[in-house]
Amino acid sequence: MSSLDFEECAHKLRKLNLSSHEDELCKMVLECASQERTYMRFYGLLAQRFCMLDRAYQDAFVQSFCEQYSTIHRLETNKLRNVAKIFAHLLHSDALPWSVLRFIHLNEDETTSSSRIFIKILFQEMAEFLGLAKLNERLRDPFMAKDFEGLFPKDNPKNTRFAINFFTSIGLGGLTDDLREHLRNAPKLIMQQAAAVESDSDSDSSSSSDSDSDSSSDSDSDSSSDSDSSSLDGSSDSESDSSSSASSSSDSEADRRRRKRHQKRSPARDKPRTTSAATAAAQPQSQSRPRDDRDRVPDERDRDRGRDERDRDRGRDERDRDRGRDERDRDRGRDDRDRRRDSRDSDRKRRDRD
Repeated sequence: MSSLDFEECAHKLRKLNLSSHEDELCKMVLECASQERTYMRFYGLLAQRFCMLDRAYQDAFVQSFCEQYSTIHRLETNKLRNVAKIFAHLLHSDALPWSVLRFIHLNEDETTSSSRIFIKILFQEMAEFLGLAKLNERLRDPFMAKDFEGLFPKDNPKNTRFAINFFTSIGLGGLTDDLREHLRNAPKLIMQQAAAVESDSDSDSSSSSDSDSDSSSDSDSDSSSDSDSSSLDGSSDSESDSSSSASSSSDSEADRRRRKRHQKRSPARDKPRTTSAATAAAQPQSQSRPRDDRDRVPDERDRDRGRDERDRDRGRDERDRDRGRDERDRDRGRDDRDRRRDSRDSDRKRRDRD
């Protein structure tokens, strides 16, 4: 702390020859940064300088990032904020590889309130230094897509919605455009996967059916050879049966002709009976209808008369009410006029007295 700047401090620490204690140096820098009341950029620049000087310090800071994130719930709010800001400084300055973000799994089950605050401060600091557009471009790098799978989950719609809501609540909703598009196309992707599975099953069944058809063709060839041998034996029997079938067919034709003649005669005999029954059933209905209509007409007339009388009474009542209102208005107007006259007369009298 007595050094003029972070470069002099790094030079003094390098003179101590801490070649085998890189991890202890990284922990010491993080601990000193977390003990301050507010974040001091001095520690971030010092850690950046060590990461740029030697790859061993960079690996040590990567290991410390994993340890700090896994035990972040043990830190107070002030320490948590300082640690998140120093790691944000290392990330936006490219002192640490962005592959360290693979340790973050942003979902409801694998995060706590402390870890969500850590992620919030980390990304807000990076967005402040890099800008939202550049940060979004870095996070969409196809070569780093596997490292960001836990940060932008697409395995489950529930986790996807959680990530979208989280980034939107901290003011970085522009980072979730890919997640929103994935959530819209999720039903289509599920249907395509189901269709692919069905096509695979159909191909398997078709291959099995081809094998069955080959075996069935072999069995058909065997059965055809057996049928040829049996046809030679049954030719003599078929000749004897043909003579008997001819005689039976002639008898059946005669029976059919008799049935047709009988059917043609029977409808003619039954026609008069059906027509008379129909007319007899229709006559009482036709006679009863006018009587019902005649009985219904007087009732409807009485109802109409009653309605007309009610309407007339209502009209009379409304007229009487209107007349009463007019008379009241007239009386009120007269009273007002009389009051005005009296007031004028009193004013004149007073003036005359004066």
